[in-house]
Amino acid sequence: MGRILWAKSRETHPGPHSDWFWNIELAGGGCILDLGCHCIEITRSFIGKDIKPVEVMCWADTQVKPIEAEDHAIGLIKYETGAIAQFEVSWTFRGGMDLRDEVMGTEGTIWINNFLRTGFEMFTTGKGADYVAEKAESNSGWLFPVGDEVNDLGYNHMFAEMFNCLEKKTKPTETFYDGYVVNAIIDAAYKSAKTKLWEPVQLEVWRGQQGLSKASNLTDYDADNYLVKEEVTHYGAKKLILKNKKTGKFEERILE
Repeated sequence: MGRILWAKSRETHPGPHSDWFWNIELAGGGCILDLGCHCIEITRSFIGKDIKPVEVMCWADTQVKPIEAEDHAIGLIKYETGAIAQFEVSWTFRGGMDLRDEVMGTEGTIWINNFLRTGFEMFTTGKGADYVAEKAESNSGWLFPVGDEVNDLGYNHMFAEMFNCLEKKTKPTETFYDGYVVNAIIDAAYKSAKTKLWEPVQLEVWRGQQGLSKASNLTDYDADNYLVKEEVTHYGAKKLILKNKKTGKFEERILE
């Protein structure tokens, strides 16, 4: 993947099962707290959990549900390396549970559809139908069930790792400290949703790398030029876009 530039995680569905989730006094927040914690940690894992989150810009609103908490939110998290994480969360999404991740690096891209498109597709009239999948809104028509939901959502892996770590006295993949960092990001997101500004992530304890900065985006082609882009044309020739180091002018060069 090379250096990670951008990571996006989306978790949306029609809303939680239990009544206490909808009560801001009991839950403490809405979909950012409920779903954003997952998305933030997923993007941290792609970008690097030892890379410090710097600031957050977040939009949140209550669009559909008769609640005091937010039911829809989108946020951007800026990291010291210049990488950007994006989370999309909602309790208003219709059509089931949508879990997707996208990652872009200097050397590659990953797209993952974790739930609604696992390869299973079916049509049913709904006669005799019962449970289809987590947060599914219908049991008739064209459906996208999950073959092994417990495995696909990772519950068995999560518990197996935790029990193994307890037995072997080793550190799990996700620690209390990871939760601390995620909650610091969520705090900044809620503040940004109110101020409409980039808000700093307040981390009194940071255990990752220190003093990182955005990497240079200059790639040498030769002594006189930087390489902007390299591609093969439809007629088979190799084309380069170059930028002169001294003049700053761009040049298109065809290599037959």
